[in-house]
Amino acid sequence: MGEITLRVRQNPGAIEINFEELDKALDAKLAEYKGAVFTEETKDIAKAEVTSLRRQRKELDDSRKSIKKEWMKPYDEFEKRAKELLAKFDGPIELIDKQVKEFDENRKEKKRESIMAAYVELIGDMEKYLPFNKIYDTKWENVSVTMKSIKESLSALVESTRTAVETISNMQSDAVEKALELYKNTLDMAKAIAYINDYERQKAEIMRREEERRKHEEERQRQAEINRAKAEERSAVEREERIRQEERQKAESAARAEVAQAPVQEEIPQTPFFEPELDDSLPFVQPSTITAFYRVVATSQELEQVEMAFNSIGIYFERRDA
Repeated sequence: MGEITLRVRQNPGAIEINFEELDKALDAKLAEYKGAVFTEETKDIAKAEVTSLRRQRKELDDSRKSIKKEWMKPYDEFEKRAKELLAKFDGPIELIDKQVKEFDENRKEKKRESIMAAYVELIGDMEKYLPFNKIYDTKWENVSVTMKSIKESLSALVESTRTAVETISNMQSDAVEKALELYKNTLDMAKAIAYINDYERQKAEIMRREEERRKHEEERQRQAEINRAKAEERSAVEREERIRQEERQKAESAARAEVAQAPVQEEIPQTPFFEPELDDSLPFVQPSTITAFYRVVATSQELEQVEMAFNSIGIYFERRDA
């Protein structure tokens, strides 16, 4: 089809008007009013001047519009005929363009089918993480993009995804399942691993606090058991002490009764060497009793345990703090 040649010739025109004369006359006229002050007596003159100025302004504007209308007549005629010709261009343009688009769309459809076939061939078990619609790039449809480069891109994407999934799955954590779900939505391995690390840090902190609580509870129970045992031991010592006190009182009563019933005998002086060393403060004296003094340096809790031990085996003692 031959080229359609457009030939346009524009004859420049000219519009003549006495702009300079009008400009000077108007400046001179307006200069008269710059310092003018109108009064009640001269207001009619002011109204007349305003009417005259408005009339002259209208004459100039009407002349502008009339000249523009005449000036634009050739252009208006040219524009009308040009639009008629432009409309004739649109018919073949639309017809040809429609066929070109159909050809191009058919080409893209065939390429999409080829891309889908390559996807099915390469995706393997990664379809869950790489659905076709999610990774499809419309740039692949361009003529400049070859199927070889598309297959290389798909293969690299599948392998990197498999590596990421294996890396996340091999992490020893209860959060792996949710991390894989996060990766499926974002395809961001770093974000999924960060999720697992954050979970493990929180889990470790919870376990640490739980261990502290458990130890505290065990210590509380142990201390409660010690206090209970001490209370039972003190109670037992007090019972034994009451029993011994009652036995001492019975022994003393019996001894006093025997002394009262025994005949009076002449006292025979005894050598102090054989006289047993008695302590009036002792609750009772036996032939095997030995009085000993110990100096003990210990904490209050340890002294309490020592005294409880003495009490538990029935040893009488006195305590004098230094």
